[in-house]
Amino acid sequence: MPKPITPLVGCDAFVLNEKNEVLLIQRADNGFWALPGGCHDLGETPKECAERECREESGYEVEVVELLGVYSSNRYAYVNYPWKDNEFCHVLYRAKLVGGSAKTSSETTKVGWFREDQIPPLSDGHDVRIRQGFWAAKNPHLKPFFE
Repeated sequence: MPKPITPLVGCDAFVLNEKNEVLLIQRADNGFWALPGGCHDLGETPKECAERECREESGYEVEVVELLGVYSSNRYAYVNYPWKDNEFCHVLYRAKLVGGSAKTSSETTKVGWFREDQIPPLSDGHDVRIRQGFWAAKNPHLKPFFE
């Protein structure tokens, strides 16, 4: 029996600061901006993945506090994402900042905070997740989104 071919699981952190700005990273592989996040590793939970990826990609320590939604890469077009042969299931969490400071990595060239009306050009699929994060921040009783 061949190995199953399944989507990868990616976990993203939506983090707002005290100015209501969202934390974004500029990807080194395509130059576009994105929520901090990445592929789930074996042996960790999705929550741990989102917290680890945020720390690795941005330098900030966060604590996941809420599930915001579950998304499929089948719902957006691959335009600027470098690994177009993969399918992803994205798990989006709201997280709160608990420490650290801006620090780039081998995967990121910049780390920044952006108001909702000043979002820079985004990597594929992040626009809908960022909109959901801001919408959830304004509507605390909103249930998680899923596709």
